[in-house]
Amino acid sequence: MALVAALAFPGVALFVPFLWSAWQAWAMALVTCVWAAYQLTSGWKALLNKETQLLRLWSGVGVFFSANTHPLDSFSSVALSPRGKAGGASRDWGFYSVELKSPTRTVQVSGSDDREEALELAQALSRFLGVDLSVDGGHARPVDARLEAVPLEGDQTLPSLPPGSRIRVRQSAQGWVLELPGCGWRPHSVIKAGIALVIAVGGPTVFGLLWVRSFGLRHLVSREPMIALCVFLSLGGLLLWSVIREISRGWFLTASARGIEYSRTGSGTPRKVTRLPASQIEDIDLRETDENHFRNLTVVIEHKKGFVWMGAGLSREELEWTETMLRRALATPRAPRDEDDASLLMRA
Repeated sequence: MALVAALAFPGVALFVPFLWSAWQAWAMALVTCVWAAYQLTSGWKALLNKETQLLRLWSGVGVFFSANTHPLDSFSSVALSPRGKAGGASRDWGFYSVELKSPTRTVQVSGSDDREEALELAQALSRFLGVDLSVDGGHARPVDARLEAVPLEGDQTLPSLPPGSRIRVRQSAQGWVLELPGCGWRPHSVIKAGIALVIAVGGPTVFGLLWVRSFGLRHLVSREPMIALCVFLSLGGLLLWSVIREISRGWFLTASARGIEYSRTGSGTPRKVTRLPASQIEDIDLRETDENHFRNLTVVIEHKKGFVWMGAGLSREELEWTETMLRRALATPRAPRDEDDASLLMRA
């Protein structure tokens, strides 16, 4: 109508932009009100009934529009999964998703952006149903027995290393010593090394060709081209050195009933030893790293102050062996030799 009026009466054309902007504002306000009303009235409700052995899920406006029923005895574990891993979390529920798992399906029950809140909910659900709990894609284990393992009683009880493994293990006065090799050439390491070579080789080549085209071959050995050549070689060399350093760095661990000491090896600098008392360690599991494009399966030590990821690049068999050794070493009782030895890990 505004367009017809503008064609019929040229003076009305001055008001067309104003009328069109007002219509847009009203449309946006209407959409905002509808979205706000949906967010305020919609919800998610889950009811677990152990008497009837049923799980009922409601969702929608007023949680009345849809309902699904699942038998509780079909679920074998509870899982806490970040968005994009395992079952994945719904964006409407938060980054961390609490899920019930069976051999054939995964049902999302709840979620939160707060990991501690989501973990407490997953633990409560695991205890309520009496099933195992899997955290961040790790092994499913009883929630109250995350660190339980068979103690080590000598070399004859050690789990066998996978064939061809470069992991070294020995027993010392402080506990069991594990030496994990570097991660080796992983996809992102190969890409970074390729970029380094392009900078170190391709950069001077392209710059030299452009310089010869502009100033001639005789000026190629002047000061400016040589400075540019040194810059390209330095940048490419530094990046390549950082890649080689990354792939060659391993781990040195000492595990006992008192806790775990770990440090990095192969960096060419003095090792910095970090001590984790056993009372601070909450779980040892196999999980994927948080890298967005190149996720790697690693051994993770979860403690009260965070996480330690180690062993990226090793085979799954080697990682499972390392996880088993650390768990069993923690479960092996050992009497302290003296008072200083007993308080060694308490200075963390």
